Amino acid sequence: MGLTEFKIHFDNPYATYCPDQTVTGNVILTIDSTKKIKAIQLRVKGEADTYWSTDRQELNNDGRYRTETDVVTAHEEYFKAQFYILGSSSGEQIELPSGTHSFPFNYVLPPNLPSSFESDFGRIRYTMKAILDRPWKFDHETKVAFTVISHLDLNQQPNASEPVLLEKNKTFCCLCCGTPPLSVNISLPVRGYVPGQMIPIKVNVENQSGVTVETLKLVLEKIVTYTATTPHSEKKVVENTVAEVSKGPVGGNETTSYEQTVKVPSIPPSNLNNCGIIDLEYKLKIEAVVTGLYYRNLRDSTPIYIGTIPLSTYQIPQPSEKAKDIYPLPTAPEESHNYSSPTSNLYPNLAPPSYEESIYRARSLRDREESDYVIGTGHNFAPRYPVYNFKPSQL
Repeated sequence: MGLTEFKIHFDNPYATYCPDQTVTGNVILTIDSTKKIKAIQLRVKGEADTYWSTDRQELNNDGRYRTETDVVTAHEEYFKAQFYILGSSSGEQIELPSGTHSFPFNYVLPPNLPSSFESDFGRIRYTMKAILDRPWKFDHETKVAFTVISHLDLNQQPNASEPVLLEKNKTFCCLCCGTPPLSVNISLPVRGYVPGQMIPIKVNVENQSGVTVETLKLVLEKIVTYTATTPHSEKKVVENTVAEVSKGPVGGNETTSYEQTVKVPSIPPSNLNNCGIIDLEYKLKIEAVVTGLYYRNLRDSTPIYIGTIPLSTYQIPQPSEKAKDIYPLPTAPEESHNYSSPTSNLYPNLAPPSYEESIYRARSLRDREESDYVIGTGHNFAPRYPVYNFKPSQL
């Protein structure tokens, strides 16, 4: 078949939706001559999976232990639907002339979906596949992923607006006694932030220990807890650095105060509500790296909330050029636009964010049972999360 193009095109340029929203677009088919087909079917699904390898010890008959490797998994299905956008299951043939053909579709997402998420050990993924059913020949298939955002409104999140004060003291053992303390405290104006926002961190170090602090690190960390259920129940906790800043040194008898900022990149919101096998949280960690072979670093951390709707009492985001290209601000009450920001129904006066690709992406969209010939499965898809624009003075 002279197929030159077969793809799924979403009307929303970001291909990003909220639960209960309608996904609309077109399946585009280009052929170089008149062809007969049976139908074009669309399949859409949302699901979560976890998967990793784990080693276990088993006793041989000779009394020695051997190491066996299991792959543990879990699966959740949120929805699965299939429908025809051309033809039907009757199998009657349809003749298409050469050229480009566009077939519209729409699908209403269910409520209570978790946000899209991609990682090496688990995923929450939403995909759409178009199948071109051809008489007496192999079908053509094309597949894409899209992003679902389940909003985490920081204004509704307990403790998100509270200020943060974290204090930590440590002494170091020498040959005869302990040293005076190394004291580090940090403060933040609020506990909740959104991608695109800076976390301003005030740092105070009182070092009376006589031990030099080579570097004081401030690290925004992502902590993911994965749950597996097959062939047995198991949990896996993975911590990753999202962003990091550092400063130093601080001498052994020195006091210093300063401020540093950590910018929140495009990352998924905390909690991953409505997913039972992947849990996500963030924390801000401090680490004072000290010299001395027998000295241990000072460490502590405090929870941070990453949301999709910013605090209305802290900083007000501004319209961004990227967002205005997609969601232009109306110049008259009667003016209408093709697209509205997914946040507009919640906060109509909130400047819409752009939706930027995550720093975490999928290696492939191919499922285990899928052929290598499905168009689009080799794409290393990255979900898009809302990223807000703030004035430099706010940062």
